[in-house]
Amino acid sequence: MKKARILIAASLFALSGAVLTSCGAESENTQSEQSADAVYQCPMDCEDGKTYNENGQCPLCEMDLEEIDA
Repeated sequence: MKKARILIAASLFALSGAVLTSCGAESENTQSEQSADAVYQCPMDCEDGKTYNENGQCPLCEMDLEEIDA
């Protein structure tokens, strides 16, 4: 009987730790979703307003893309 109580207490402790750490993961997802909404464009506008969802280089002039307001 005493072993069963210890096992239940240890299980509840592990479960509460899992719940607390999973709550922190939600805030990280929110930040990555915000950065996914970022739009990038060549500062020289080589492609007449073409935008990209990821940062990188312009395929024409090879300048670094800059984040713009969508």
